[in-house]
Amino acid sequence: MIDDEQDGRNVSAVADAQAGKLHRRLGPVAVLLLALSSLSPVVSIFGIGGHVLHQAGTGAGPLFLIGICGAGIWAMNYAELGSAFPYAGGDYVGVGRILGGWAAAVTAALWLAILGPWIAYSVQTLTVYAAQLAPNLPPALFTFGGLAAAMGIALMSVRSSVVLTSLFLALEMAAVVIIIVASLHVPARGFDTMALRPVTVIAGALAPVPLAVLATVSVSAVFATVGGNQALAFGEELIEPHRNMGRVVVMACMLGAVCIATPVVLLVLGASDLEGVLGSPAPFTALVSTAIGAWAGPALNACVAIAIFNATIVSIMGGARLFYSLGRDRLFPEALNRFLTQVEPGSGAPRAATWLVGSIGLGCCFLESHVLLIFLTGFFVYGWSLVCLAVLIGRRKQATGGEGFWRAPLYPLTPVLGLAMAAAATVANLADAEAGRPSLITMGMVVLAALVWHRLALSRRPGGWIPRIG
Repeated sequence: MIDDEQDGRNVSAVADAQAGKLHRRLGPVAVLLLALSSLSPVVSIFGIGGHVLHQAGTGAGPLFLIGICGAGIWAMNYAELGSAFPYAGGDYVGVGRILGGWAAAVTAALWLAILGPWIAYSVQTLTVYAAQLAPNLPPALFTFGGLAAAMGIALMSVRSSVVLTSLFLALEMAAVVIIIVASLHVPARGFDTMALRPVTVIAGALAPVPLAVLATVSVSAVFATVGGNQALAFGEELIEPHRNMGRVVVMACMLGAVCIATPVVLLVLGASDLEGVLGSPAPFTALVSTAIGAWAGPALNACVAIAIFNATIVSIMGGARLFYSLGRDRLFPEALNRFLTQVEPGSGAPRAATWLVGSIGLGCCFLESHVLLIFLTGFFVYGWSLVCLAVLIGRRKQATGGEGFWRAPLYPLTPVLGLAMAAAATVANLADAEAGRPSLITMGMVVLAALVWHRLALSRRPGGWIPRIG
């Protein structure tokens, strides 16, 4: 009986591949692990978390608690959209089906604009941490070797990729536990002090944090805690996606947010040498090294490198499914569309699309990190606004929240609060002349180009253009 069932699944997989379909073989736990791997709590803790600690000092604790609230709003909106439209293209499919082809073109263009820079930025950051562990090796070895290794795993069958990324995720979560344990002793200060009188290190001494600084970095704290929407890319491989996707997104987002915010809050409450920790270029490494020993610093650096590598793998996998969906929707020349929609019968992976995503990431590796950051910073404002608008209108059109779909509570409050988050991010980016403002302008040009592309090309196709579903 088991052999017959296995043979049936194999025959179904071959039929799906021949029809250009991804294999529907992943359970909710597998997609949850992929989403958490892409969200990467350790990267958020050491990256944006460290930046917020330097800027906001003890005020980082309350800001990350606010970030958990922001993550809840994020989860509600993406869960409702993803449950109704669980397709490999991610949010551009649902946004386009609700708002129209123009919105799909804009969302797809935004993802295309940031995908390569995000992968390149990830491996460049990986190089920073890996080089500290092996300083005698050339940095290019970590950059290009890391990208090649991530590509190799992304090209495997999706189940094999899930197994490996889950092992890496386990190491990453062990690092989170170590940071939490290092902070678990008698609090050095109360929460009221942390929230009402925040201080940070300025010119080598503790000083009050200006209110304007707290307001600016609050957006960074929220951005560091949100995620889980990466699960949407695996919607066509998830079993019973309409029933499962909403729960997966909410669980991934909230688990990730708690894992990210908790170490920040505990560090602020428990650091006995507050001036030394906040003044360190690596606050969490300084905390753990003081509490556990000097060996902990290199160990944590290794965990960060593994976490970044793991997130890169899942980013490539998700990007490949985006290109697979775009090829199926015939956004490119026909020969390229056929190339991108190839699915390997054995692995179920869109390997042709994976090779293309890796090649784009490789090309972006030759750009400087600052240039890559300009592409990434402003995406949140435009993409997130369209998602919230789609959820707001989708329920009225009965396109989301229907029977058997996940429904966001307190509608329409959650999409309205999401739009307020996007407005706050816009203000913060405009105040950041180094990266935020140029990014808003750059991504605004991408939006304008996508609208022109839709108006002059996509909308003139017979019957117009809109993403496929089913």
